[in-house]
Amino acid sequence: MGTPFKNLDDLVLLRIFSFLPSKHLHHSMRVCKKWNHLANEVMRNRQSYPQTFVYQLKDNRDKMKNFDEKIHSDLEKIWCKPALSVFFLNSPAFFESLSESSNGNNQNGDYPKSKRLKTEHKKDTMSKLIKNKLALNLPKLFITGDGIVGSDKNIGIEIESDCEQPAFSSLFIPHNGSYRFEYKPVYFKTKLPELKTEQDLDKFLGVKQNEEIKFLLLLVDGYSDSKLIPLLNNLNRIRKIKIERDVKKSFACSGGIVKKLDDCSGKRTKLVFLCLISKVESKCKVSQIVIREPTQQEFATVWNEKINLMKKSGVFSNKDKCLAFQVSCCGRGKDYHRQENFESNMFLKEFPNVSLVGFFGYGEVGVDYVPDYGSDANKNLIDDVKNKEYLFENIQATGFTSIFTLISFQN
Repeated sequence: MGTPFKNLDDLVLLRIFSFLPSKHLHHSMRVCKKWNHLANEVMRNRQSYPQTFVYQLKDNRDKMKNFDEKIHSDLEKIWCKPALSVFFLNSPAFFESLSESSNGNNQNGDYPKSKRLKTEHKKDTMSKLIKNKLALNLPKLFITGDGIVGSDKNIGIEIESDCEQPAFSSLFIPHNGSYRFEYKPVYFKTKLPELKTEQDLDKFLGVKQNEEIKFLLLLVDGYSDSKLIPLLNNLNRIRKIKIERDVKKSFACSGGIVKKLDDCSGKRTKLVFLCLISKVESKCKVSQIVIREPTQQEFATVWNEKINLMKKSGVFSNKDKCLAFQVSCCGRGKDYHRQENFESNMFLKEFPNVSLVGFFGYGEVGVDYVPDYGSDANKNLIDDVKNKEYLFENIQATGFTSIFTLISFQN
């Protein structure tokens, strides 16, 4: 005779509940007080951390039959209550024949007609279809680059734009009392803020008195170097001032040039600041490395030295929830390494169970960074790097690089 559910140990129930989608977990809360308490504990843990998933269409049959069902199923698995959703799209982000199945020509009814979709167009963009699946009041940011980066069950996924089918890698960022992600768009025909001082930057990004900037992701829509370089110079001056005053106040910065930015405002976006802001007392930590080797033969040397730097920074721990961003040049994919998903899998091998998202771009922005940069302990980490020519001690606009940012939401 089996053990009644009511007699199961709390740890066993917590383990079972951890596999349930949020929708079913809410149903479980109604069974009894004990289940309500345990299910709430699982929900609180889920809702504290960002969540990711990646999706690629395989063929036209998949496009017609399974897209709606698959997206609906994946969105049900989003356990956090997102305050912001970010989607990285690859370049062929359209459906050539979706309108054929939704305008009455589809006799088999493989794809039911949706009243919310405008089906008179021959091409429906991936972003349009995703928007129709998300809550209208949820802030959404779509970034179309030359490819996407994601992970699934500790396996790296890199889908470049020579892939004929649309794909996306997504990030859902929850409300959290200890940290938050803020995004600030700058539209075309809008002047870029000066941001000459620390106060200018804090005011622009909405940093409050008891908060600090941990990480800044710059997303650029073909922005000219003549305007980008002065911005980076100002950010470097601000970082230097922060380090001189308090070594814990500096921040990491990554980013890249993409094909298109869309924040669903109806305006053309030329630059987006996606910023991680945390409470001063928060244990949220960030480490970042820039991989740029002089020749392909030197990749292993540069990689090993930079990965060791990130490991010694103390950011990664199997006990903590971690998120990672990868920004890579469009030339560093399978043709360069002669192997698919090469760099993303190399990274996940060193930092297992980390949620990885990112994109391939047409120019990168980055800096090598360890937490408490400039402190005696971590300054020694930088000093111990043998090949100083590989170090990026200031934020630079560069090319043919891969930038990895590791964020730990420590318990």
